[in-house]
Amino acid sequence: MSSAEHVPIDSSRPFQLDRTGLRGRFVRLGPAIDEILERHAYPDPIARSLGELVLLASALAGELKFDGSFSLQVRGKGPVTLMVADCTNQGAIRGYASFEQGADFPSEEIGDLCGDGLLAVTLDQSAVGGETQQGIVELEGASLTDCMLTYFQRSQQVRTGMRFALKRDIDGSWQGGGIVVQALPDEGGNAPIDITDEDGWRRAMVLLGTVTDDELIGPALDVDTVLHRLFHEEIVRVYPPLQLAHGCRCSAERFAAVIRGFSAEEVSDMQQQDGSITATCQFCNRTYRFEADSIGSIRHQTRH
Repeated sequence: MSSAEHVPIDSSRPFQLDRTGLRGRFVRLGPAIDEILERHAYPDPIARSLGELVLLASALAGELKFDGSFSLQVRGKGPVTLMVADCTNQGAIRGYASFEQGADFPSEEIGDLCGDGLLAVTLDQSAVGGETQQGIVELEGASLTDCMLTYFQRSQQVRTGMRFALKRDIDGSWQGGGIVVQALPDEGGNAPIDITDEDGWRRAMVLLGTVTDDELIGPALDVDTVLHRLFHEEIVRVYPPLQLAHGCRCSAERFAAVIRGFSAEEVSDMQQQDGSITATCQFCNRTYRFEADSIGSIRHQTRH
């Protein structure tokens, strides 16, 4: 592997192992994931699980071949009732968690945080007139990574290996990183390795298992150096990185469209004493205010 390109933090680096044709992404997040986790000041157990979900979404979205978004949503019956993370093919990432205030968290295992629940995987192309595809799997395993591996095994039948790590640096800021390796077909639909060639897959998984948390997160070693250390015998080919950044897609127009979808009675119930309506985005915590004299015109605007 030869590349003089600097891969910045908050990016996803696609790569291929030429010896087997296996493909993957190496994602590293710094300021972007710290902004997501610190915006709501989550307790550490929730921050770690939500951070893992954001890392998963950021890495897996690298396979998007269309204009749209890749989202992961966890719904449970435990102290944490909802976690959402998504990433667009332009690299805008965001995440949010809803939880019971004051709840105790016996451990950071996903079963203790969410109880019985489901993980939904969604590919959304609706913004450009395309379809929305969704798969759902039960929460099984100690971590969200375990749950995603179950999803790929059962729902997609795609061989997948993953390693992720998340921690605070000496200043208390969150940092994360991870590698995903998959046996994905190429653009012509050809399988990367013969399904009877277990050695190639097993070899890649053994190598992936040797990566340390410090190598995943950095920043002492850059992404390409880590890839070369891990997979140099597999002949690593790297591709241009996707720059990632915290980016919420909320807007006054989006909330106005939501208001238009309610009945007059429902709108009346939402109005405050002065007739205004306020709406707060769960992802970025930004609040939008609609004054009383504008609500009538919003509701009568033509729906597109």
